Amino acid sequence: MTTTIPSSTTALASATTAKGKGVSDLYGTAVKSLTARNTGLQGVDAQIRRDDARLSTLGRLANVLDDVRSVAGTLAASGMTLATQVDGKALSARITASGAAAGTHKVDVKQLAQPQQLATVAAPSATTPIGSGAATVIKVETGGGGAAGTKTIRIGAPDNTLEGIAAAFKAAGVDAKVVTTDKGATLNLTGQSGAAGAMKIAVAGDPALQALLTFQPPARSAVTQTAAAQDAVVSIDGKTVTGTGNRVTGAIAGVTLDLKATGSSTVTVAGDNGAIARNVKAFADAVNGLPARLAALKSGDAAGDRTLAQLQEQVAHIVNGADPAALAAIGVTAKNGKLMIDDAKLNAAIAAAPDGVAKVFTGGGAGLADKVGTGLARQLATGGGIATQAAAVTKDREALTDKKNHLTQAVTAQANSLVQQYTNAGANSLFGLMNQGKAMSAFDFLA
Repeated sequence: MTTTIPSSTTALASATTAKGKGVSDLYGTAVKSLTARNTGLQGVDAQIRRDDARLSTLGRLANVLDDVRSVAGTLAASGMTLATQVDGKALSARITASGAAAGTHKVDVKQLAQPQQLATVAAPSATTPIGSGAATVIKVETGGGGAAGTKTIRIGAPDNTLEGIAAAFKAAGVDAKVVTTDKGATLNLTGQSGAAGAMKIAVAGDPALQALLTFQPPARSAVTQTAAAQDAVVSIDGKTVTGTGNRVTGAIAGVTLDLKATGSSTVTVAGDNGAIARNVKAFADAVNGLPARLAALKSGDAAGDRTLAQLQEQVAHIVNGADPAALAAIGVTAKNGKLMIDDAKLNAAIAAAPDGVAKVFTGGGAGLADKVGTGLARQLATGGGIATQAAAVTKDREALTDKKNHLTQAVTAQANSLVQQYTNAGANSLFGLMNQGKAMSAFDFLA
């Protein structure tokens, strides 16, 4: 990259901006100016933002598909004729798989799972440069450490601000945000839920960033733990169950528990033919609402939007392929990938033959809900379409991050060289000669 030497008039006009600045200020300003001029770095940043957007869309898509898959799962044979009732406010319960059986269960929620939360000391603002901008490596260790539990984050000017640091943490998969109050701005970090998500942070490089971000308990540091990482602890029928999240599956066959608060509750599973109609309507609502939820994820990215369209076509094909006579007999019509329900006919069919209605939706994998649930589960599973795309985008992003690191190192080296010329050469340097023998900053030279 070439640097254009400004006219003496421009240089003299801008020279006053350097007065009172230290070397670290000059270094940060030089890096910022050089970065803005580096088209290669700007291009890589644009590609990284594109990949981040794709990963975000895929994540939200997975959540949408899992919602529909979960609803389909509640229509498993036992779930169609059974319903849950909860006494107490500690949790909610729902049938999500086959195997549920009538019975009463005592549940005592002793502790909710929660993620660790950390906060740094306050900086003047989210955009205030911290330190000199020197290359810094941050390692966030979870789950006892090791390669699988360590995320590596690299920071350098011009990203040495809370805003830039938060973006780098998020890019590495660590939940980070800047909170601004009248007392300044702090960086807040949130780990994964559960005790194994507890974080330790090691920093090598810029001393100012080391002081700001290092967190190695029990040693004291400028980072405050505002919430400790902990597992959920639940007693179910006298048996203690622990988990990293507040959703418990498998402890009661076919039933999912969503923990809300500490305390005791009683979960009753009992027969209820009215549950069939509620489940059929919930399934129809999930299927009918899918097109709008997918449309809301469109971003203008051709590849991503094509994936959304293909998934909608897949579900519509399954729905339209259901036996029209079997559906009509229970008051259900399939058209254009959507399900319409005649409440009177559905209730009459349930009263006459509840097992027959259930079989239309669940029947050893042959029912309509079975097929929709299986198709979506394949997309979400390892090796499925969504997971494969996410892996490919993640790999591309990692390669781009490496490329950005190399380009950034070149920029910081160039900035170091310019600042060294300024600090060592004084009035005899090119900067000094251009400012009538008075030393100028590297930024003046780049202006």
